[in-house]
Amino acid sequence: MKKTAAVLAALLLCILAAACRSTDDVPGANAGSSDPAPEAGENRPAGAENWPLIRMEVCSYSGDETLEPEVENALNRYLASIDAGVQADLVPIAITDRPTSLALMLSGTENRIDLYNWRWYSTVRGLVESNQCISLEKYRSIYPELWELFPEAVYDTCKVNGEQYSLPSADSFGTFQVYALRKDIADELGISSLDRKKISMDDLERYLLSAEELHPELCYQGSMWLEPLQNIDTFGDSHALGVLPDRGTSGTRVINYYGSGAFEEYCRMCHDFAEKGLFRDDPLNNNLAGAPMVNEGLCGGFLFEAYSCDYANSLMEAQCPEIPMVIFQITSPGCDNACVYGGWQISVLCRNPDAAMKLLYLSYTDETVARLLAMGIEGRTYEVDENGCAWYPEGTDASNCGWNMSAPWFYPNECLCLPFETENAAYYTGMKDFWQNPEVQYSRALGFVFDTKPVFDEYAACSAIIDEYRPALMCGQVDVDAYLLRMNEELQNNGIDRIISEMQKQLDSFLASKS
Repeated sequence: MKKTAAVLAALLLCILAAACRSTDDVPGANAGSSDPAPEAGENRPAGAENWPLIRMEVCSYSGDETLEPEVENALNRYLASIDAGVQADLVPIAITDRPTSLALMLSGTENRIDLYNWRWYSTVRGLVESNQCISLEKYRSIYPELWELFPEAVYDTCKVNGEQYSLPSADSFGTFQVYALRKDIADELGISSLDRKKISMDDLERYLLSAEELHPELCYQGSMWLEPLQNIDTFGDSHALGVLPDRGTSGTRVINYYGSGAFEEYCRMCHDFAEKGLFRDDPLNNNLAGAPMVNEGLCGGFLFEAYSCDYANSLMEAQCPEIPMVIFQITSPGCDNACVYGGWQISVLCRNPDAAMKLLYLSYTDETVARLLAMGIEGRTYEVDENGCAWYPEGTDASNCGWNMSAPWFYPNECLCLPFETENAAYYTGMKDFWQNPEVQYSRALGFVFDTKPVFDEYAACSAIIDEYRPALMCGQVDVDAYLLRMNEELQNNGIDRIISEMQKQLDSFLASKS
């Protein structure tokens, strides 16, 4: 989401009009497909029998989307009705199997994939280096709208050496830190009036200590590895072996965050929280996910990321439906390299990339296509209320719906969908408004992905050290002075300075390529 060209009303009208245009201007889209003939029994709409058939990934948590044939048929009938020149073969891939499944589908086997998301599989640079996707640059002149949907800086996150290989999935493209506190506790403290207001960490700590006095049986912190709160750009690397301070907005000098005074101060804050009883008992051996702890009656509140307080409240309504929460904003909004979570590209094995690009274009710009992919079929998998929000039909839920409704963010443009299982009708309009928020500061390194190969051994060793030491520091369970000293000695002995040097070299080259 390193997510400034905004989606203006005029542009939306242009997109909607373009979504229905003829495919005559799409190279090869109406040409005979080089795909093999459809399998026997395959139901394709009349007039579309000879159109290219593009295999497109759809998200699945189970690997068994029972309504996949119905959704696919509905999509293909619609594509035929607008003379799209392309048909879709939807391929559900279970989340847990994606790395293995995609690796096979992109390796030249018969069971290939044409359009897929890099989320949870690789990075754009990794795909390019593995020769698993093609450049999209030639399609800029054919589909200029695709390069105008999101803030300009966001597209950089899906480029390699200045060339567009992937298009980012719509998302907030920026976050800030929020804290969700149980409303009944906020009422007791007399601070419910601060719901969706910005407060300082000092204010928050004071409120939490008061809450702990009232309800010592609860904890008030979850996971504390919180990048917006730490104000760092980790380049999307969870081990943070080299970061930019100020979320990358004020400079481009890579630092060893673990050897900095800022990290030491953060560790001391975590230790102080633990000393004052804000963590759950035995945090290193227990789940620290905030919402489950709240639902289990273990936790009074926790920190997480959001792009707006309204969005954060919607998440809480969905994740803690029986426990009202109030939301406090803690930090200012920013966009760093951890804010773009996925993107879509065309496989190098695709036999008709022009047709694949047409389907990708429609997935980003056509409301009907976007909703069929992410939401399934109205009346079957969801119903719409008078406020324009979608809900499971009566008698159905995630276990028997037949389509994965929980991951609109996985698809090219979730902003064309309806808010699902929330009363926040502005769920997506608020997201698009956030793209235009002048307060959002973008990292100067947006789009940089560190190639670890030149320092592979050092990176592996230092990552293991972080995995060993950081959890205890983040939960305040150890003496900060002794533990931090030992961790940094081991990082030094295993080459973190070489990692930082190589990262700086690559970042400087990346920045030079953009100028």
